[in-house]
Amino acid sequence: MEVTDVAVVAGVGPGTGAALARAFAREGYSVGLLSRHAESSDPIAKEIRSSGGKVLFVATDVTNRQSVNDALAKIRAQLGPITALAHNASGYGRGSFLEMDPEQVRQSFEANVMGAVFLAQAAIPDMLTAGHGFIVLTGATAALRGRAGFAPLAIGKSGLRMLGQSLAREFHPKGIHVVHVVVDGQIDTPKLRAREPNRALDSIIPPDAIANAVIACLKQPRNCWTQEVDLRPAIENF
Repeated sequence: MEVTDVAVVAGVGPGTGAALARAFAREGYSVGLLSRHAESSDPIAKEIRSSGGKVLFVATDVTNRQSVNDALAKIRAQLGPITALAHNASGYGRGSFLEMDPEQVRQSFEANVMGAVFLAQAAIPDMLTAGHGFIVLTGATAALRGRAGFAPLAIGKSGLRMLGQSLAREFHPKGIHVVHVVVDGQIDTPKLRAREPNRALDSIIPPDAIANAVIACLKQPRNCWTQEVDLRPAIENF
């Protein structure tokens, strides 16, 4: 029986999640897609199948550990052991701090950080058994600096960045490559296009370009690994 690597992409929608799933499939991975609702993942699942790839969607709440464990067990049973993981799920939340509902902080932290914790704990044992693995965490500018009015996002994304550093320092020596991607700019999505139809293309980041940068890290030799990469439009201030 042919054995292929399996990638799990959490947080699949029409933007970065779909681009990551498409990119892993092009590299020969079978792909497990995680999102809360099937409509978020159906288009990319159909695209991968039509190209001859193997794909499985599992409705999952990444903030619930049992939901994550059940989803990865199903993927493992149908596709095989997991050797790549992309955490793209994200909590958001914004607004004046004194008027903000503190629940927004908890929701952002759970989606960004605890979701990644649950996914990594469920997937890393497979990677250790295989002797190799790859984990990519989708970050944001908020991982580096907290803007006024964006406290929930900053707390979640900075926590995710620190988790990535801890995972890298523990598991790089064991053959698992952990990469945190700072997406410093707005991503080109259907929602953004609908909101800003005249937006200049050189001011937004194509999801496929993000995925290509991730695959470049995936292909790095073990004696030259990137732990963090930042991506932005040339016109972006930083």
